[in-house]
Amino acid sequence: MSNLTILKTSIRQSDNLYSLNDLHIASGNDPKHRPTYFVKNQQTQDLVNEIERCENSHIAIKVVKGGRNPELQGTWVCEELVLSYAMWISPKFHLIVLRAFLAMQRNQPQQLSLPEPEKKYTFEFTEYDLQQLVWAWFALLRGMELCQVLHPALKQIGSHYAASVYSMAYEYRSTLRHAHNVLTRITAQFECEQGNNWRVLKYLRAYDPKSTGFQLDIL
Repeated sequence: MSNLTILKTSIRQSDNLYSLNDLHIASGNDPKHRPTYFVKNQQTQDLVNEIERCENSHIAIKVVKGGRNPELQGTWVCEELVLSYAMWISPKFHLIVLRAFLAMQRNQPQQLSLPEPEKKYTFEFTEYDLQQLVWAWFALLRGMELCQVLHPALKQIGSHYAASVYSMAYEYRSTLRHAHNVLTRITAQFECEQGNNWRVLKYLRAYDPKSTGFQLDIL
């Protein structure tokens, strides 16, 4: 029988059943995800009944308490309940367990792991640096909206610039929205003042990422 390993945790097997206690450890050992809670769940009980009622049915679950061999103690379940338990914990963990089973069935044991958390970086900016970043965002917004105005006319006269202008007008919307979110977060402490470079905050804070119309009234 092929070995099943989830997130560097080897899952013990006995009589074609898998250790739910080992799965619990692999998932992070959160107390709220203890196998006993899963087993008591009414949906789990219904699933057990369906499994054991089918033709060629097999034992769906076995709970071993005490005994001479501590390795056999715990909650042991069939493959269907392993997958159900994984989904009960989270869709992410369910996907990891499902892929591990598929790899095992192809006789290609592999170590699957949770995605690495996105790296975060810390930088130091002067106030002037932050102002210039917002002005760069504003320049992109203004350029995009200007291209939206120019494109119909360029297309009408058959200009070979029409395609490039259209690309500039519409293809960077997601970039603009994401930059807006970041800049809004890192400039929240500053006040919009008309007498200095922070006057650009007027446009940053008035920007509506859900709007499909023009955002500026200065073209």
